[in-house]
Amino acid sequence: MMEKNEIIYQHPLVLFRDFRIFFLGRIISAIGDKFFTIALVWWVVSYGGDNSKLHLGLLMASNVVGVVVFAPWMGTLADKLDKKYCMMAADAGRFTILALLAYFFYRGELNLPLLYFCCFAIAAFVPLFEAASSSSILPLTDAQRLPGAVAIDSSVLELSNVLGAAVGGVILAAIGTLGAFIGNGLSFLLSFCFIWAIRTDLKPSTDFREESQQGQMGEAFSYLMKNPAIGILALIFCIINFFAAPLVLFIPMVVKFILQYSVGWVAALEGSLALGAVVGTLALSFFPRLNRGSIYRKTFLSLVTMGAMVLVMAWVQNELAIIFALFVAGITMGFVNTTLQTTLQQFIPNEIKGRFFALASAASFALMPLSFVFNGLASQYFPLSWAIAFNGVALMITSVALLFIPRIIEGTDE
Repeated sequence: MMEKNEIIYQHPLVLFRDFRIFFLGRIISAIGDKFFTIALVWWVVSYGGDNSKLHLGLLMASNVVGVVVFAPWMGTLADKLDKKYCMMAADAGRFTILALLAYFFYRGELNLPLLYFCCFAIAAFVPLFEAASSSSILPLTDAQRLPGAVAIDSSVLELSNVLGAAVGGVILAAIGTLGAFIGNGLSFLLSFCFIWAIRTDLKPSTDFREESQQGQMGEAFSYLMKNPAIGILALIFCIINFFAAPLVLFIPMVVKFILQYSVGWVAALEGSLALGAVVGTLALSFFPRLNRGSIYRKTFLSLVTMGAMVLVMAWVQNELAIIFALFVAGITMGFVNTTLQTTLQQFIPNEIKGRFFALASAASFALMPLSFVFNGLASQYFPLSWAIAFNGVALMITSVALLFIPRIIEGTDE
């Protein structure tokens, strides 16, 4: 058993300079995204009128439709081109659109259709960055530390949510919605600079580039056809996201329409969910190797617990109970997401990771607009607690599928 100091010194963030830079760039832009998201959702629920719940669902849907539409092409580009420049291009594109959005807001010309379009355009660059970053983890580290590196990378969103949500309400009150837009744009500039400072060669090989031009996305589909267990695991991941993603939709609704509190409580509740996810993912970054024989049972129990905590959020109208439930749900969410992503990272060949993760993102995100719109409509025409509870029960039912696939998944090791 490794000593405590040895565990720390062997951590990917300690060992690999470029991985540290990569991590800092991602977390800075993600913190900016959190300020931006809090500002957006509060602006919509406050100024969206009688249909604000539906408009919030449509806004969240527009944030992911761009990912679905552009993911196949962006994934191919990430495999064919230098991944470093792909990430820099994505940051530059998002900065430009945010600058335009801030300009329209400053002039008082921002409306809901324009906001939907800008969110769609920003989301269009997400698969380019994510496909390039997902396929850069191994080159930036090594095979031995890959599980821990994946766990750290998975924690970026949750860690930024904690930091962003912790001060999001205060910052938003101080700088306003326009300041949040500008701050997010500047965060993309900082991310651009950090990625530019990476020294590791992230270019594809010459042989691979020729092959990828011929095969393109078909190679990723071919891999899934030959490895159906990976496809099943990816499908379960998509279904989990469908029922877990609406939590970010429900939190501002609960604050506004049930608790009837200020925007600061949106940050508090989102921060609690994110803090739990950080605990789950960072724990796995230090102790990433789980026993294969029990991994499915533990993931099953995690999903059941997550569903139960969503039910608490639906039926217990007490802010402290909701904060605790979201914290526990975050822990289970971090464990499940990191475990599934680590498994996929270990199985997928590095030369097609860009296309595979772009394809997986497209499949996952393709369901999310339906989830947001469905839950927005359900919240508009049915009691909010019913809509929340439906997703909690669905998560618990989905967890049962994990108990039927251990032998199929393990067969891929042979």
